[in-house]
Amino acid sequence: MKILTFENDFCTIKKLILSGELLCSPTDTQYGLIGNALNRKSIETVYKIKKRDRTKPLIVLFDCIETLKKYGIYIPSRYKSFLEKIWPGRVTVILPLKMESPFKNLFERNDLAVRIPAFKPLRDLITATTPLFAPSANIQGEKPASGCSECERYFEGNIKYCIKGKTIPLPSTLISLTGKSPKIIREGVIPIGTIEKLLGETEKKE
Repeated sequence: MKILTFENDFCTIKKLILSGELLCSPTDTQYGLIGNALNRKSIETVYKIKKRDRTKPLIVLFDCIETLKKYGIYIPSRYKSFLEKIWPGRVTVILPLKMESPFKNLFERNDLAVRIPAFKPLRDLITATTPLFAPSANIQGEKPASGCSECERYFEGNIKYCIKGKTIPLPSTLISLTGKSPKIIREGVIPIGTIEKLLGETEKKE
């Protein structure tokens, strides 16, 4: 597995993503498997090499809220100020998809788990390429990789490149904004109390 860095190999990483390659990469939480979220073959590959249940959706990373809108992710107006407070950051949000969204067919879903990561090199990569899927770098059921050596142990022969960097051991906090009221699906880096406080502030403004 070849080791890359965002600082020295950004152009190479960009070309690899656009060519459909998958890479192990640090995110603003754990190490992830990143790839072109608009490339059906890349999506199929990440499910295959992770041995991931097809019913489990992939988190997709974006560089800004305007890009979310561009790709048909529906942002309820009452949550706009909440999302502006938590992003860029370590909170993943499930949002509805509009009929014209390409992700509706790619993932065969009516909603999508999305995040604008706090890690700027990753946002810069998205700006230069495309939205990126980024499930944790592990075989389903195994402990997420904490670095390139563990990525190689999991994916030797399947993943050729790993981007070196620092991560944290916790996943993003996951909430759903697809129903009548917000629903916290998973507590991660950001405490539930913090999310509830920000949501409460948003509701007071309504």
